[in-house]
Amino acid sequence: MLRPHTHPIPSPKLLSTLGRVLAGLQLAKETLTIFLLGLPLLLARPLLAPAALPGLVLYAFRWVMVLGNYRRRAAAGVWLFTLIDEVWGLALYLRATDAPTARQLRYLNWSYRLGLVFTLAALLEIGYRRYRERANLRALLKGA
Repeated sequence: MLRPHTHPIPSPKLLSTLGRVLAGLQLAKETLTIFLLGLPLLLARPLLAPAALPGLVLYAFRWVMVLGNYRRRAAAGVWLFTLIDEVWGLALYLRATDAPTARQLRYLNWSYRLGLVFTLAALLEIGYRRYRERANLRALLKGA
């Protein structure tokens, strides 16, 4: 005979509205980056196409983050990989182009800095929410 659970099954922690907004901002920034930097680079050097695949996978995950309920732990993983992808993309772009134009360098600098701000803000927001929930749980357990 099955016995009912005495403790409710906890629901997964979902991404907050701020987290979804940050994902949307990162998504908009990456869309511009694809059109202004990625496509011209791929047209100049088509062999670099496989290097863009991790960024495109992260792009798809960010769409899911923006459009629906996404678990916070999974979002933290996506943001960590985004941080790595931002640095990878910067290194790849600077090594792949022989002489980027002043406009490309200006946009690359802007894109890289904005991407880091959005990524670090999202990671800090997830960390803060986790810290706050644990502090509330500790206070609840002390009072009980």
